[in-house]
Parts: sequence; C-alpha cells; structure tokens
Amino acid sequence: MGRELAERFPLVAQTFAEADDALGFPLSKLCFEGPEEDLRLTENTQPAILTVSIAVARVLAEHGVEPALAAAIRWASGRARGRRHAQLCRCRSLCKSARKSHAIGCSGRAGAMAAVLSLDPATVIEICKQAAAETGLTVQAANLNSPGQTVISGALAAVEKASALAKAKGARRAVMLPVSAPFHCALMQPAQEEVARVLARCRWLIPASR
Repeated sequence: MGRELAERFPLVAQTFAEADDALGFPLSKLCFEGPEEDLRLTENTQPAILTVSIAVARVLAEHGVEPALAAAIRWASGRARGRRHAQLCRCRSLCKSARKSHAIGCSGRAGAMAAVLSLDPATVIEICKQAAAETGLTVQAANLNSPGQTVISGALAAVEKASALAKAKGARRAVMLPVSAPFHCALMQPAQEEVARVLARCRWLIPASR
C-alpha cells in the first residue's frame, strides 16, 4: 500500500516519514510489508488511508493537478499541522477500536457488519428493525453504497438474523465484512463521545481561500 509510489516519488516517502514520526511507530513498514491482518485493524487502517491519500494529493499538486472537490481532511501546509492530522486520525481510530469489546451491545457479543445485495434500502431498514426486535440487540442500516447494496451494522447475532431475513426477502447475498467493530451504528456512540472530547481541545483554523 503506497510502496511503489514511495519508491518513485520522494514526496511520498517524505509523507510516510512524517506520519511515522507523528504516530511514533513505523506505519510505512506496516503499509509496505504488512502483515495484512495488522493493517486491517481500525487503528492502523485509517491513518494508513489518510497518509496514502495525502501523499497522492501532494504529488498531484506538485505536478499542477488540484482537485475541484476533496472529500477527505486537507493536510495543512507545514510539518506541525500535518503531524496533528495524523495524530487525530489515529486517536479517532483507537477510540473506535478500544470500544470493540464493550460497545457492541449485550453480553459482550461480537459486533459485525454485512453488505446486503440486490434489496432496496427501505426493505433493509425494515428488516433491521425486525431483527433488532427479535434479538433484543442493535442492528441498523449503516451505509448506502448504491440502490442495490446496503451495509448493515450491529451486534453479531442481530446482523446474522438480519442477513437471514434479507435472504428470505429476496436479497441475492448478505456478505459479512472483515471489520474490527460495528461501525456507523449506535453502538459506536461511546467512541464518538471520546473523539468529541479530544476535538474540543483542538484549535481550528479556517483554510485559506484559493
């Protein structure tokens, strides 16, 4: 992940070096060499995606390519601000990951996510409500990837129940996703509150207009 770019563009290698320094561990080595199971951990995945994205954006800018629209956080000019972005991203990821064991509903059951294919979102939402009522656990429609693909998230048993109901309703498949926590659902509320406390201590700057 990003290794070929780092070998080709010094600016990418520099971006990875800055991230390594800011985070206090060799993120670059993990991205370049793995192991994949460690890279999949939320506390590593999100800083890795941010670092690679910023590295690519920097190279494009160096070659005169500026985005008309950016969906990710902008890496402010200057090493200090770049360090803070990486640290905040890592903090957010750690909060989400740290809640894995007890922000996942009842009785310490594991959390999960699944992609429901070929079923309209409204039906998926109703299925989640039914599964939650039958299991007494949380499961919600979390991401609308397309009109024919909705990701659900919640306690493992409830996600499994909703997946079975979806198949009975005509879904082509319900694919369990290899994630470390039930993201984008109410079970992540404690992590959200922790991140909010960290962000409240930050000083925010308005980006310079172009």
